[in-house]
Amino acid sequence: MKKSVAKTSNKAKKTTATVKPVRSSKGTKGTAARSRKVTTGKAEPSEIEISRKAYEIYNERIRRGENGTPADDWHKATEILRKS
Repeated sequence: MKKSVAKTSNKAKKTTATVKPVRSSKGTKGTAARSRKVTTGKAEPSEIEISRKAYEIYNERIRRGENGTPADDWHKATEILRKS
């Protein structure tokens, strides 16, 4: 019975990597570095959403018998909705 032998090549495989040149803003004349805007993807709450949340805050405040103003309720609602 013959033994089967797998042939392997002794040659190293050549791999090529594409390298993109990195451009630096240092030492270049007439070119400005590009800035990127970072967005979180969250939209600002609408006036209707703020109004509804402020109304909820108002009702809770009155139920507890606390003092406050509608402007305070509005600001608190805006903060809460921006965080969520």
